[in-house]
Amino acid sequence: MKEIKSSLNIDKATQSPLTEQVDLTVTDEAHDNIVVDTNTSDETEILDEQWQSLTQDWQSQPVEKTDMQALLKQTKRRTAWAKTCFGLNVVATVGLFIAFVYGLFEDEFGTPWNTYLGGGAFMSLIFVYYEMKIRAKTWRQISDSPDQALENALAGCESSMKYMSLTKWSCIPFGVLANWFVYSVGSEGNKPMLAALIFINVFIAVMFLITELIHRKRKKEFKELNDKISNL
Repeated sequence: MKEIKSSLNIDKATQSPLTEQVDLTVTDEAHDNIVVDTNTSDETEILDEQWQSLTQDWQSQPVEKTDMQALLKQTKRRTAWAKTCFGLNVVATVGLFIAFVYGLFEDEFGTPWNTYLGGGAFMSLIFVYYEMKIRAKTWRQISDSPDQALENALAGCESSMKYMSLTKWSCIPFGVLANWFVYSVGSEGNKPMLAALIFINVFIAVMFLITELIHRKRKKEFKELNDKISNL
């Protein structure tokens, strides 16, 4: 019996330090978990602060604002100018037809002049027809509402691009007709035609270049307006 008791006492004595070691181990693990949690919390706070800083920087950046009233005035001004050009083209076309009919029936101008006037009147009529198709659609769409300022400017810009493209293409037939006219008149009267040919072709080339520059400008404006509408 004494041996059994002593054995039990020895077992209790051995178990006590083991329990303390287990408790110490658990305590160490809990301490490590607390340290990890604290570090994670600190990292989260740092990330939140960085995100808030980035958000404030982004919000404080200057934003390009569109002056709707100024855009509306610009569209109205361009529309008025387009209508003026259209009216002048109609008047020129009617004038060419009147001159052609008069020269043809009265036989006042001769073959080169009558051919030039008739060909010019016919080509001008085709030009005015396509110009009317381009412009009329846009003019029906444009309104005076400031809420539609961007859409109106976009429509006007698109109409202007189509008109510039039409003008550039029309330089080819008008140029051919003008060169033929100068050559025919010079040949009939035995007059020097080099200066007249240079003048005609330089004039047409300058008109083409000016139209091309305006066309490129309108393309750029059209892209900028599209981007503004997309960002709304």
